[in-house]
Amino acid sequence: MRETPHSHDVGQALHRLRRENGWTLADVSAKTGVAVSTLSKIEKHQTSPNFDVLVRLCDGLAINLVELVQAGAGSTAPRGSRAVNRLGKGDRHQSPHGEVLELSSELSKKALMPRLIRVPKGGEVPVVLAAHAGEEFAYVLSGSVKFFMEPYRATVLKAGDSVHFDARVPHSAVAEGQGEALVLVVSQSDVVLTERQFPASD
Repeated sequence: MRETPHSHDVGQALHRLRRENGWTLADVSAKTGVAVSTLSKIEKHQTSPNFDVLVRLCDGLAINLVELVQAGAGSTAPRGSRAVNRLGKGDRHQSPHGEVLELSSELSKKALMPRLIRVPKGGEVPVVLAAHAGEEFAYVLSGSVKFFMEPYRATVLKAGDSVHFDARVPHSAVAEGQGEALVLVVSQSDVVLTERQFPASD
């Protein structure tokens, strides 16, 4: 028998995702094929979703099972916690937006997700627009970037410039000029809701 996450965690996660994205129960039902009555009972912890329902929730909301459970377990760091970030230290990985250095990675639960992104020179990689829950703040430390966000025209941000925006709207950035750029990004979530390639800019 496949074990499923505790209904309290899934209910919390579902409620949180709906609140962050402005979805109604009917919206989630349309995305996942799960009945509104079932979704309501899950949120109220009156029923535990079976594996088939979990799969439909994950597929319909573009979220994996681990992220779904973590979203319900809460993201705020314990009282009194701290994380010291040393120069150049942290978890590194590649993303469609460039090389990412995850900061404060020793905290498994936190309300904010800080990272340094080394954005490659424009034209070297396709512009991929992504959207995720919550707000996002980006501060250009060096170089300059061309920032894309629907429905606006691309705008150039230079060192010292910043942008604070609704991350639920598809967005991305590429370095502007002759070299790469370094950007400090602080977001509330890294759960990707949508991701697609942006048409060539004019």
